[in-house]
This record gives sequence, C-alpha cells and structure tokens, in this order.
Amino acid sequence: MPSWTPGAVLCQREEDFASFDTKAIVAISIIAVILLVLVISTLYEFIINVSFSKERTKSLTSSKTGRFLLSFSVYSNTKKVFDTYQPPGQIPALHGIRVISTLWIIYGHTETFASVSITSNERERREFYSEWWAFINRNMDKSVDTFLLLSALLVSYLFLKQLKKNGGSFTGKDLLLHYLHRYWRLTPVYAFLIMIFACLMNYMGTGPAWQSHSRPCETHVWTNLLYINNWFFHQVCFGWAWYLGVDMQLYIVAPGLLILLYKKPKLGLALIIVLLTGSMVATGLMVHFLVNVGGQDYFTVVYKVTFTRQGPYMVGLLLGYILFKTGRKVPTTRRTKVLMTLGWIFASFIGLLFGLVYDRSPAFVTFDRTMFSCAVAWVVFACSVGYGGIITEFLSWSGWVPLSRLTYTAYLVHPIIMYVYTMSLKPLLFYSAATWWFYFIAYSFMAFLCGFVASIMVEFPFFGLEKLIFPQRRGRDSSKASNNVANEAHDNQLQTLELEKSGPVHDPVDHKDIEIKGPMPATDKQDQLSAEQTNGQGPITISTNEEQLDHGHTF
Repeated sequence: MPSWTPGAVLCQREEDFASFDTKAIVAISIIAVILLVLVISTLYEFIINVSFSKERTKSLTSSKTGRFLLSFSVYSNTKKVFDTYQPPGQIPALHGIRVISTLWIIYGHTETFASVSITSNERERREFYSEWWAFINRNMDKSVDTFLLLSALLVSYLFLKQLKKNGGSFTGKDLLLHYLHRYWRLTPVYAFLIMIFACLMNYMGTGPAWQSHSRPCETHVWTNLLYINNWFFHQVCFGWAWYLGVDMQLYIVAPGLLILLYKKPKLGLALIIVLLTGSMVATGLMVHFLVNVGGQDYFTVVYKVTFTRQGPYMVGLLLGYILFKTGRKVPTTRRTKVLMTLGWIFASFIGLLFGLVYDRSPAFVTFDRTMFSCAVAWVVFACSVGYGGIITEFLSWSGWVPLSRLTYTAYLVHPIIMYVYTMSLKPLLFYSAATWWFYFIAYSFMAFLCGFVASIMVEFPFFGLEKLIFPQRRGRDSSKASNNVANEAHDNQLQTLELEKSGPVHDPVDHKDIEIKGPMPATDKQDQLSAEQTNGQGPITISTNEEQLDHGHTF
C-alpha cells in the first residue's frame, strides 16, 4: 500500500495555443498602433525641441495637434513619472503609504497565487501560518481599506475646496463632469490590461498547471467596464479588480454626502456616521448568519460587497472634512502637544491590534476594518499638521514619489505576472520563507516595471487627452487647459487642485510657515497630492490621484 496518493493530474497540449486566434490578432494590432503613435509622438517632441526656436516650439506645442502628440510622448511622460519634486502645500506622506500598501498586497498575493501550481511540501507551507510574522499575509486585505481611506480623503478634501470656491454651487453639469473625469482616469489602462489578460495571456507560457483564467472576460467584461464586477461571484473577469467596483460605487454617492456635509454639517456628519456604523454592524451580522451559520463563502458574500467595505471610506470622508475645516493647521500649544502624543499612543495600539491579530469572529470583524482605517487616518492627520516627526520624514521620502505614481498600474498588472510564472512552472513549488520573500521581491520589481510600461503606453497619454476632449470643470483654472501636457504633474488618477489664497500655512515637512497663493480647488481623487509650481512662480498646482489599487484576487 503506497504511503501517498495522487492529488491531481495536470497537463496541457501545447498545440492548443499554437496559433493566434482572432482576439489575439486584434489585441496585437491595437498594441502595434499604440506603439506607432508613441514613436511618432516622441520623435515629434525631439525634432521640435532640437530644430525650432523657443517661440516656434511654444506655438507648435500649444496647438491641438501638438498637445495630442505630446500626450503620447514617451520622453515627456517618463519625466513626469520620475519627477520627485515635492513643494510645500501637499500631503507628501501619502506617497509612502500608497507604495507600502501596494507592496503589502503583492506580498499577500505571492502566497495566494502560488496555489495555482502545486507545492511539494504542503505541510510546511501550512505551518507558515503559525509563524509570528504570518499576519503580513493573513491581514494584507487591510491594505485595501487603506486605499479606500485615501481615496475618500482626497475626494472629500478637494470636493469641499471646490464647493467653497464656487460658493456652494454644484450643478448637474458639474456632477456629470465629476463622474466623467473619474471614469476617464481609471478606465483606459484598466481596459487595456483586461484586453491583454483576456486575449493574449494564453500565449504567454505553457506548462502542466497552465489553464485559462480569462474565459469569463468573453461574457462578463461589461461588468468591469461598468464597475459593478464586485457583485458577480461566479463568472468573474479580472477578479482582483473587485476593489475598483467598490471604490467607483462609493465615489458615485460621495458628492451627495459632501454637499450635505458642506451645507448642513450636522446632518451630513450624522448621515456619514450612520452609514459607517451600519457597515460595521452589517459585516458582523453577515459573518455570523451567512458564513458561520449558513456555511457560505466569506469572500463571496462578505469580503467584496460594497456596503461591508464602506466603513473605511466614510472615515476618509470625515478626515477630508476635518482637514478642510482646520486648514491643516492646529494650535502650537502645550495642550495640543499632549493631545497629539495621546493620539499617537492610541492610534498605535489600535493599528497594532487590528493589524497584527487575525480573527474572523463576528465580533472582531465588526470593528477591524474601520478601526484599522482610523489608525491610518490618524497617521495622515498628524503628518498633515506637522506632528508626524520621523514618520513624516519616512513616508515623505522623495524616492516614494515615482513608485506611488505607478501603484495603480502595478496593482492591475501584478496578478497577470503571477499567473504566468506559476502556471509555467514545470517542477513543483517548494515552500520556504526565504523563497517566498524572493518571489515577493521579484514580483514587486516586475509589477512596477510592467506598470511603468502600461502607464507610458496608455494611462499618461489619456490624462493628456482629457484636456483636449472634455470641457473645463468649474473650480479649475481655465488657463491650465492650454498648458503643455508635458509640463503638468501627474498621479495615477491625476486631478488638479489649486489652493486659494490663504494666510501662512504650517509646512508639515520643514516645520515652518509658508505663504500659498493662487486660485482654488478643482476636484477629485485618486492617489496623493503631488504638486508642481508653474514657471517658478504663480500658483502652486497640486495633482492628486486617489487610488486605488489598488488590488487583488483576494485582497
């Protein structure tokens, strides 16, 4: 009697994908056209900069044709990616938080996607969860809550600024442009990577574990493009993008909450707190009755449902409101220092409790996401008002800036890389902690590298095209529309904000007062506040990108 029994037999006929089908040919053709436009646009920028005077160059780049071509220039867009300038007036700590959260997701998915193949020492792999540092993997879904928090923070802060500039007015046209802007920022590169996943991934490798995970995209890609994919549980296309559905749905309801918060603060605060509390209670009840009692799958019925995820988003809306009302300034008194110190102690305790402990009991999951988000919200607030100390210095490091601009595309592309590698393996995987960490480092490098390529090919060009296609939104400096896209700051979902003239502002990085001048907000979210100063004088333009990410298969 053998001491082992076979668990699975895996094989693939290589000739199944010996030639390209129609979908693959169409996808390759689209990629070829994009590459051709990139080459032409880059050569155009090089030629006009070398061959023409400054006046002539300015004339050419300000024309619609010139702006279109510069939107696709690899040279200009690469400069935007690697620009590390961080002027006063932004929240530079968001760069570090975004990158660390994305890396947390990638590490968690290193383990998740390893299950696509077969591990030879499965017992040792399972014993990993008894290690003290296993929380990095088991609680990595908290990084998604961080992205929801940052997304809501930027929406809230910028939207309220815009309302203030427009005297509280927000018309139906403003709302339409608000939604259209968001959709345009997220969708082109998202659709591009879905196309690669659905049409080309079958041709990227072969092996005994190779199988197609893209078939649902043939019938259900429309759920992704409408951002309702998190409500579909069986035929799932690009499964790790459920987060984008949650974020977009909450983004849609945010204007109503923020307008109410601006005009009727007490009523607005009450409604947001009711929604936050309702989300927590609903999560606990669903875990108890549907998962523990009903035996249903946690990931399907609880994990990616919008109303169980809205707690961190509501915390972000409240944080944005607080930063808006305080002007990101607090009194420099002894009492303030004591309160800030107590805040750090309490936030550290909460963050460690809900970040390190893994517990799926109804009582714990009722609070864990919202409370962990509150801890992160405190870090953002303290860093914003100048009481972050060494934490601010670390999270505001300029080296985070280029990576933070790539977190959205890195999030979208990293599971494709993991699928291709693990399904292409001929031998069995052998688990060890060191091996998994090396996988994580390699996946992270490839995710940001491929994310950079996707950003240069699609994401950044469409940021530039937005200014050519859509009308200017109220609350934004109309002169910005005519600026050379090559001179504008970017961020995953770039949104331009101009701060209205206000008095001295405390710079949370250099700890000194600065004077910020210029018009006021435009809106939107998505990543951090990344700023540039136009022509060395004039208004400071802050580009924000809320995020997303990011995120994944079982975020």
